[in-house]
Amino acid sequence: MKHYLPLFLIFTFFSCNALKPENEVIGLDGNRWVLTAIKHKPVVTNKNAYLEFSKKQEVSGKVFCNSIKGDFELMGKDQLTFDGLISTKMYCDGVMDLENEMVSSLENVKRYAIKNRMLYLYNSDDVLLTFKKGD
Repeated sequence: MKHYLPLFLIFTFFSCNALKPENEVIGLDGNRWVLTAIKHKPVVTNKNAYLEFSKKQEVSGKVFCNSIKGDFELMGKDQLTFDGLISTKMYCDGVMDLENEMVSSLENVKRYAIKNRMLYLYNSDDVLLTFKKGD
């Protein structure tokens, strides 16, 4: 029985550490945030719609087939706004309505929340865009 105690302790240690990522603190910057929903409607993007935030308060990414970039401002604990968003203007069959909806939603963002590796962008009260932390 004494021989199994070290194995039990090692197994317990690694099992507890496997749960740790759910409790990790995640910030906006340094992560790729992949779009999963627009106004609660799920979107299948194959990771083609995402945002990346930099410490210089710049945002960049893809809105399905076009690139986007601009600035963002953090105020207080959870206030977030985007400014000067520009994107390429290629026509991409079948996704233009989603692209336009994503960009107009970004322009209306007022605050954000990060919970369980998910990023929620809100206007005053409603979730406009939902992202998951990319791998």
